[in-house]
Order: sequence, then C-alpha cells, then structure tokens
Amino acid sequence: MNKEQESSFAMNLKVRNFNEKNAVALAVVPAVVPFFATVKTKISELILADAGGRSDVSGHAIAKSRTRETLEGQALKISNALASYAVVNNDYVLQKRADFPKSAWYKFSEEELVTQATIVKNLAVPLSANLVAFGATAAEVTAIATTINSFTDIISNPSLAMDQRKNDNERVVVVLDEIRTILTEKLDVLMRSFEVNNPNLYSLYLSARAIDINGSMMKPTVIAELAPAALKTVHTALTYNPDTFYTVQNLGTESVFFSLSAVENTAGAEEVMLNTGETRSRLAENLAPFGTFLMVRNPSTIPGNVKIWVE
Repeated sequence: MNKEQESSFAMNLKVRNFNEKNAVALAVVPAVVPFFATVKTKISELILADAGGRSDVSGHAIAKSRTRETLEGQALKISNALASYAVVNNDYVLQKRADFPKSAWYKFSEEELVTQATIVKNLAVPLSANLVAFGATAAEVTAIATTINSFTDIISNPSLAMDQRKNDNERVVVVLDEIRTILTEKLDVLMRSFEVNNPNLYSLYLSARAIDINGSMMKPTVIAELAPAALKTVHTALTYNPDTFYTVQNLGTESVFFSLSAVENTAGAEEVMLNTGETRSRLAENLAPFGTFLMVRNPSTIPGNVKIWVE
C-alpha cells in the first residue's frame, strides 16, 4: 500500500474497532449490523492482499538460478563421461550426441537445457555402471533426473509470483474502494440515526472515520530506538485483547518488522514489514491469536527509530 492507502486502511480498522467495542449500542439500529460485518470481512481480504502485494519474489529467482547451476554442472559431468566412454568404445554416434562443450550448457535457454539434459540422462541410464570409470557414478546419473524435474517445476515460479503480486496489489485498490463505498453510501447515512438519540456514539463513529497521515491523532504511546540487527519489545499489554489497535511508524532509514508475541524478546509468528517512512496499523487479532508483547525487529546494520500508538 502507498501512504494514502495505508491511511485509509488505518481508518477502516478504527471503524471496525468502533463496531466491536459498541456492538450492543449499535444493535439498536439493526440495519447497521450487516454492513459492519461486511466491512470486517473486507478488512480481512485487504490484509491478505496487502501481504501478497508486498511479498519478496527474489527468492524464487534465486532458487531457479541455483537449480539451473546444479543442473548445468550435473549435465556437463555426465556428458563428459559419456563422450569419454564413446571415444574408448569407438561409438561415434554416442559421442556426437553426448559431447557438449562447457559453454553450451551455459548458453542453452531454459527449455533447451531441460531437453538436452534429458537426452544426456536417457543416454546415461543404461550405461551408468560403465560410466564410473569415466567420472560419473550411478548415483549422479540418478540425481540428474531429480534435478531436471526440480528445474522444470521451478522455471515459471518467479514470473508466477510476480503475476500474483501484481494481482494482489490490484486487489488492494479494489477492496479499499469496496469498503469506501459501504462506508460512504451505507453506514455514514445509517449512523445518522444516532445523531440525536445517542450523540456520543455518533461522535465516536465520526472520530473513527477521520483519516490522518499517522494513522492516529493521539500522542505516541512509545517512541523507541532500535539497535542495529536487534529485536526489541516496544510495548507490553496487561492482557491480550483482540481489539487492541496498534499503529507503528518507521522513522528510520531502513525497513523494520513488527509482530505480536506471547513471549518477550521473541518475534511473533507473523511479522509485518514496514518500509522507511511508512505507517501501518493492525488490530491485535490481525497480528496474532494471542500475545501481549509488541515486537519490532531491525535487521539492518543501521540504528532505527519507530513511533508506536496503542489504542
């Protein structure tokens, strides 16, 4: 999410939190209940889309690159063994089919690499016992088959991951707009029923609907300094409350991660990445099913700084 989207998201979470804390009073006007429930569902969709939209796809490319390197090395070793066997046994057809220079394996496209490595593997299988004397064991002949399968499976992973990330980012825009429509066209109108009969409740709703750049109008609960390559407990709640509203602003120059943990000085199972200058808000239940320790991890070698709001 960009800064504007994150501010809207923080407002949506406040509206959802307002509903949870005032459910009994709101039930006086039954028509508002299903719309608040829809907003809650859409917020869950938004969190999933945001997580997917921020996923790091570099790991897929690295995995493909390393698998290709492994396959190139295995194919070169077995093809060399086959060529040597062919020379000794005057098998010119085999030599022609199996003899590839080292540079050829590096220059093959992904599809060509799979095809040629498969040809080499098929030629080597019936001769595996004979290739030991030429530097390729039977286990290595078996291993190349596994690597071919792995490489075939992984070829499209980076592009698929990037497509999924693109779709998730597009989904963020769509879901935010769906929530905005529910709020402006439905709840904002229905909530006026409380303007006279319960002005305090109506005022709380308007406060929840306000959007501000930090995600919170309150003075920060905590301003924390983060040591390089360190994990820090920045806030401890007395008890776990799924409706506790956390807002974290990254004032540092490097990305940090925050999470909610049941164990002090231990990161929670689900960490939320916060890039430099960003502000993110999460309800406790969207961070963890239990836990009272709000943790911030600074993986960089540079000190960091965060502001924390707890509502």
